[in-house]
Amino acid sequence: MTAVAIEKLTPERRRRLTRTALVAAAREVFVRHGFNGASLDEIAETAGFTRGAIYKNFADKEELFLAVFELVNEQVLGAFAEMLEQGVSEVFFDAPALAAMWAQLIGESDLVTLDLEFRLYEIRNPGVRERSEPQRRRNRELVANFIEEHATAAGLQLTLPADTMAGILLSTSDGFAQAMQLDADQQGLYQSFLELMIPILFTESPKPD
Repeated sequence: MTAVAIEKLTPERRRRLTRTALVAAAREVFVRHGFNGASLDEIAETAGFTRGAIYKNFADKEELFLAVFELVNEQVLGAFAEMLEQGVSEVFFDAPALAAMWAQLIGESDLVTLDLEFRLYEIRNPGVRERSEPQRRRNRELVANFIEEHATAAGLQLTLPADTMAGILLSTSDGFAQAMQLDADQQGLYQSFLELMIPILFTESPKPD
């Protein structure tokens, strides 16, 4: 029987585990109470640590909140990449399939709740926007590249720049995702939106003479 290697619990690994537990607990508490209502004491207690553990890993509640949002963003991007690996490219222009995958992607209600909470915090704290701008730009570039690659592969032309399309789709998807928390019919409406938009955004490339 092959022995399984166990990673040694070094101080650095212990710190990583503590940080991971604190971010997970903070996510739970921020969803429950919002940024202003969440207390560091409750976050520490939920994670099984003292308040001092938070200050050893984060400067303040804002830094912990940003770490939570970074984790959520990475999870969404990871899920998006996983869908691509499972053959999403085959249904790139299939509105019903795309709407179903979108609903699956935002199915965890706390993702939308945290996103709303973070957007409100950004609006009230302009300095935070500068810290999160690279993240938003990276997301938009990812979607733009995805659109461009699949349009080219399908022999289609874009009627708008890929970056503009990505911005439109991200903003409208956010709106539908927020509405879906109160109205399950939003998936059908999002599908109708895609059915309207896809023919407008993509046209057949002219064939060579």
